[in-house]
Formats: sequence, structure tokens, C-alpha cells
Amino acid sequence: MPDRSDAGRQRGGGDGAVKPLDVPSAGSVREELAESWGAPLDRVRAKLSPVLHPWLREFIALSPYVVLATADGRGRCDASPRGGAPGFVRVLDERTLFIPEESGNRLLQTLGNLAESPGVGLLFLIPGMRETARVNGRAEPVSRSDPRWADLPLDDEERERLLWGSLVHVEEAYYHCGRASRFADLWNTARIDRNQSDPPLAKRPATTAGGEKHVRHSGPVHGLLGG
Repeated sequence: MPDRSDAGRQRGGGDGAVKPLDVPSAGSVREELAESWGAPLDRVRAKLSPVLHPWLREFIALSPYVVLATADGRGRCDASPRGGAPGFVRVLDERTLFIPEESGNRLLQTLGNLAESPGVGLLFLIPGMRETARVNGRAEPVSRSDPRWADLPLDDEERERLLWGSLVHVEEAYYHCGRASRFADLWNTARIDRNQSDPPLAKRPATTAGGEKHVRHSGPVHGLLGG
């Protein structure tokens, strides 16, 4: 398991001692930035919605990839990728999503965090689209023993395979403009093809302990990678 202790959240001081991180209050940083950058534009504020409007519902129904952010009761965060066929995250209504949960890496960090704190943030992507969809709210784990399981829009194979999922109760939703994707040149097809045929990064190690032998991929990588 990853180090979730206080020691794992500290840094070394100049004398070699381990000291807590010195983090300014969020309020003071926000005030400083607001003074420097000014208030958000009205059209930006207008994007924020307490429900999933039709464009967002359609975006999520077409998305094969979402990043799910959670935090434990002490505010220690985790961001976990989820992938599947487009629409694998179900839109139940304008205020509710269902995220089916696969076994994954079995660290159960998301489930452990939700047991302590229900807040979640979701970032949905569609390959090739610069815009993203963002959803913030509260998530509630549900298992096959929950009476509501029978009413979820799952096919027979999913209903048999899945052990649990998360109901997300939407509190804030909006689309995010494509500036970040454009700055990153994220969907540059020439770069994607080049990285597929000649990956720029060594093959991922089998473990995170020291002494792994890193080997470059010998050929293109196909399909979705997950951890």
C-alpha cells in the first residue's frame, strides 16, 4: 500500500530533519490571486450549473475516460483514471451518475476515501475533443447487495461481473474550454503516432522498488493502459 502516514506527506529541512509542509491558507492565496487576476468573467460564472444540462449529459455518454478525484477524512487526495466503452459512466438523470467499478489495482483507495469523505471531482475526456466536462459532487458506494442495484442500467454481463459501483450526486457541473488541451497540443495525431511507434518513455517497471531494469517498448502499444 502507498504511504498514507504523516511522514509520507512531509519534506526534509535544511538540517536533514523531516518537517511538516508549510502551506499557506487557501483563503489568503485566493485573495492574493483575485487581487492580481481580477474576478471571473460573467460568461465563466454562467457555465457553472447545479445539474447536468443536455450538452454535458451527451458529452459523458460519449466519453470513454474519466479521472476520479477523492480525498480521505484528513484531506489526503487521490486521482484515479477510469476507462471503458463510451458511455460506461451512466447518466441516470440530470443530478445523478453511476460509475461501475472494476477490480483495478485492488488498492481500493477510492473506496477507502469515500468511506471517510464523500466529496468527488470528475474530469471527462473524449479523444480528439479539446473541451472537457467537469463534475463535482458527493459519491456513494453501492454493492450488489444494495436493493438499488437491480434498478441500475447494467447489462446481464455487467450485473454478473461487477461487485460495486459509485452513485455520484451532482452538485456542480460545467464544460471546460479547450485552452489546456490546445496549450498541450494534446491530440496532435502526428505526435500520438510517433509515441505509439517509438515510445519516448522506458517501459514501466514491474515494481516501484529500486533496481528495476527499464526496457524500451519494442513496438506500438495498443488499447487502453490502466494501473
